[in-house]
Amino acid sequence: MIMEKMNFYRQLRLSCVVLMAVFALTASAQSSRQVRPYSFNKKGVFYGRQPVMGIDYRTFIDLGYGYAKDRYNVYFEGQILPYVDPATFRLKVPGRVYPGDYPVDPSDEYDPYYNEGYVVTSNAVLYNGRKISERPSSFKDLGWGYAKDVFDVYYLGEKIEDARSSSFKVLKDGYAEDAFDTYYRGRVVK
Repeated sequence: MIMEKMNFYRQLRLSCVVLMAVFALTASAQSSRQVRPYSFNKKGVFYGRQPVMGIDYRTFIDLGYGYAKDRYNVYFEGQILPYVDPATFRLKVPGRVYPGDYPVDPSDEYDPYYNEGYVVTSNAVLYNGRKISERPSSFKDLGWGYAKDVFDVYYLGEKIEDARSSSFKVLKDGYAEDAFDTYYRGRVVK
C-alpha cells in the first residue's frame, strides 16, 4: 500500500514537470512573435531594444503591427523591406488582427503594442481613414492613443474638448495632462 502511494506521487510529480515544460515551450514560442512598438530617444529609433538604422526622423511614421515608414524606406520589425515604395505603401488592417479575438469595449480599444489609426499625409491627418486634422506639419502622435497638432489634442481620433495642445503631454498607461487637467483615456479625471 505504501509503495503504491509512493509510485502514485512520483507519477504525479513527473506529470506536473512534463506539463510545466510543455507550457514553457508553448509560451516562449508565442512570445517570440510579439509586435513591439517603435520608440525614440536621444540615441535614435528603436524597435523593441534593437536600434533601427538610416531613419529620416522628420518623416518617420509608426504604422503599427511592426510596420513603419519614412520618406526613403518601409520597415517591418525594424528591418528595411527592400523593393517597397514608401510613397505608395499603406497598411490596411480590416478589424481584428487575429480571428476569434474577444470583443472589446470601445472605450478600451487602445493597445500600446498595436498602434493603429493615425496616418499623416501631405495635406491631412487621418484616423482609421477618417480625416481629423488639416495640419499635418504640426501633427504629433504622442502614443497611448493620444495625438496633437498646433491647436487640438486627440484621443483615438476624437478631439478632446478644452485640452491645451501647447502644454499637453502623455504620462503612461492611458494617462495624460495639460496645464489645467489630467486625462485618462481621453477623459478628464475629476
